[in-house]
Amino acid sequence: MKKQVPTKLKKSEYTFDAEWLEGMLQAPLNAPPLKPYYTEIKNREGNIFQVLIRSIKEEEIDTVLGFLKLTLDAEYDFYDIVGARTLAELLALKRKRMKDQYFFIGLHDGKLLGIANGRLLNEDINISLHTITFERQIGAGGVLFYVKAWYAFEVCNQQEFWATFESYSGWVLGGLRMALPTYPWPEYQHELGGAKIFYLSRKQWEDEVRDSYLQQVMRGGFFKEAPEDLIKKNENLTVPDKLDI
Repeated sequence: MKKQVPTKLKKSEYTFDAEWLEGMLQAPLNAPPLKPYYTEIKNREGNIFQVLIRSIKEEEIDTVLGFLKLTLDAEYDFYDIVGARTLAELLALKRKRMKDQYFFIGLHDGKLLGIANGRLLNEDINISLHTITFERQIGAGGVLFYVKAWYAFEVCNQQEFWATFESYSGWVLGGLRMALPTYPWPEYQHELGGAKIFYLSRKQWEDEVRDSYLQQVMRGGFFKEAPEDLIKKNENLTVPDKLDI
């Protein structure tokens, strides 16, 4: 806001190097990366196959951004709003405009099956933002949502994982399956649109969710660090020619 200067000035105009301005505006990106992990899920034909989950690489961001644009015209099952918000969040990661964001991708032989992202609110609380899959009826959404909770408690050593859900299927695979309680609303609001907070505490995770949910969504009943040969198979990301949702 423009205001009258309360003194005489020898110099009334100032210029700033954009890099100085960037130092004021850039969000810190301190979320630890996720090492490549893998599990097994079942495809539509009933065949079990391996899925690798890892952090997105900087050079893959533009490819995924381009693919996410296809979801904006998917006006069903809330894909359009979830896709639009996830696209904006990935762009914020590229432009460094969201604090401590993490962004995971699920791959099979390099093909993008789904993405999941969130951010670290502080040392204790992990904010789940979105999980979106690009192949139906293979269980990838449940796997990716589990990975975010696993990341919060097992990698970041946090105390709570906060989620909210735009879609019914998202609530079923995450909120219902994990039996997530809610904080009183609107006193407590999730930062994603001020929606209800569904939360998972460390005690709930360790006592009830970590092992039981693992058995439900992972066909092999495991989630392990990926071997080098599987990492190499998924080194080069490819996206589908069209949405299969």
